Amino acid sequence: MNPLLERLLQDHRNLTRLLDLLERKLDALSDGQDSNFDLEIELLDYIEHYADSVHHPTEDVIFRVARGKAGKLRSVLDRLSEQHGELVAFTHRFRETLEGVIQGEVVTREELVIRGREYVALQHQHIDLEERVAFPGLEACMNDEDWQRAAARALIPDDPLFGYRDYNRFRSLIDFLSANDVSG
Repeated sequence: MNPLLERLLQDHRNLTRLLDLLERKLDALSDGQDSNFDLEIELLDYIEHYADSVHHPTEDVIFRVARGKAGKLRSVLDRLSEQHGELVAFTHRFRETLEGVIQGEVVTREELVIRGREYVALQHQHIDLEERVAFPGLEACMNDEDWQRAAARALIPDDPLFGYRDYNRFRSLIDFLSANDVSG
């Protein structure tokens, strides 16, 4: 498997860990327990900072390189690129909802849980489509030269949560994940 695609799959595993954590937090909230909205906001900030700003643009670069060779896969790649924009907006809105709750906006517990579950479901559906259809299709249609072109165009900094660990920005989330050994 191409190293760039391996990196994206690792990002998916990491993102799935966070989505599972968020889902457990939503379950607890639904059961009437208090929630650590600051931690959840930090989790969404990471997704905005890394998944939406690095991971998805990297996938989009690969999709553009593959489009000429993609055949029937092209419509899937186009849809996934559209979803990237939708997910950016959805992540931002859900983070703003949580920030609003902290600032005293009235949002029912049920409404918050519903929004969160929709968010998690959309992210999981997106990851599933990429891993089940797009990534195998990319492996089949792209050659080494295509992957080199994609890698040269992609900006791939270290992951600030699962890589070099940016304690200044994601300290609470890093500490929580370490203390609770959260795994997918």
